[in-house]
Amino acid sequence: MDDSGGFGAPPPPPPPSAGGGGGIPQRGLGDILSAAFDVYKANAGQLITIVAIVVVPLSFISHFFTGVVFKPTTETVTFAGQTISSTSTRSFGTFVLASLIAAAIAVIISAALQAALVRGAALATVGEPIDVEASYRYGFRRFGSVFWISLLVGVIVAIGFVLLIIPGIIFLTMLAVAIPALIVENRRGTDALGRSWNLVKGHFWHVLGTIIVAAIITGVIGSIFGLFGGSNWFLQWVFGSIGTIITAPFSALVAILLYVDLRARNEGLTGDRLRADLSTAA
Repeated sequence: MDDSGGFGAPPPPPPPSAGGGGGIPQRGLGDILSAAFDVYKANAGQLITIVAIVVVPLSFISHFFTGVVFKPTTETVTFAGQTISSTSTRSFGTFVLASLIAAAIAVIISAALQAALVRGAALATVGEPIDVEASYRYGFRRFGSVFWISLLVGVIVAIGFVLLIIPGIIFLTMLAVAIPALIVENRRGTDALGRSWNLVKGHFWHVLGTIIVAAIITGVIGSIFGLFGGSNWFLQWVFGSIGTIITAPFSALVAILLYVDLRARNEGLTGDRLRADLSTAA
C-alpha cells in the first residue's frame, strides 16, 4: 500500500511537454489536433487579435473594391414588351488594377500576418505569454523572409501540381514546416526549405495526414461562415473575416506543433532548447 492510500506503484507522471523544460513527447495526429485546440483555448484572445488587426481592415478594402468599385454594372431596358438586362464589365485596365490591389493585399496578409501569428503560436506552445504588439514587430521584421519562402514554396508546389499532381502533393508535404523553421530557428530562404525537407523525411504520411485533416477542419468552418455572406459584399466581408479570424490561429498552431513534433522525433527536442531557439530568433 502506498502513501496515497491505494495499492501498487503510483502512476507515472505525465510526459513532459513544450510547456516544461524536459523532453517533448512525440505526438500522433489526434494528439497534435488536441494540443492545438488546448493551446488555442488558453490563448484565444491574443491569437484572434493578431489575426483581426490585419484581416478586418485589409479584407474590407478587398471586398469594397471587388464588390463596389469594380463591380460590373447592369442595365435593364424594355423593348417591345420584353425586359432585357445587359451586364457590362469594367475595362481590362480596371481589371488589372483590381487584380494588383487584391494581390498586394494578399501579400500583406499572408506574409506579415503569418510571421506574427506563427511567432505567437510558437510562444504559446512553450507556455510563454503572447504580446500582440511584439508579435507584429517581429512579423514586419521578417516580412521579406516569409514572403520569399512562401514564394519559393508556392512556385515549387505549383510546378509539382503541373507535373501530374503527385509531385505537387509531395512538395507540399515535404516543405510544410519551412515557415516554422524560419520563425523558430531563423532559417532563411532555401535553408528553411532544406530544413523542412530533412525534418519531414521519414514521416511523410504523418505530415500529409495532419495537413489534410487540419485543412478539412478549417475549410469546413470557413465555408460555413462564407455561406452567411450570400451575394452581398458587406456580409461577405463580415462573415469571411470571422471565418478567417477563427481558423487562422488553429492552422498556425497545427503547423508549429507539427514542426515541434518532427524535431522531437528526429532530434529529441526539449522545451528548454525550443525556448532557446525562439529567444535567439527573436
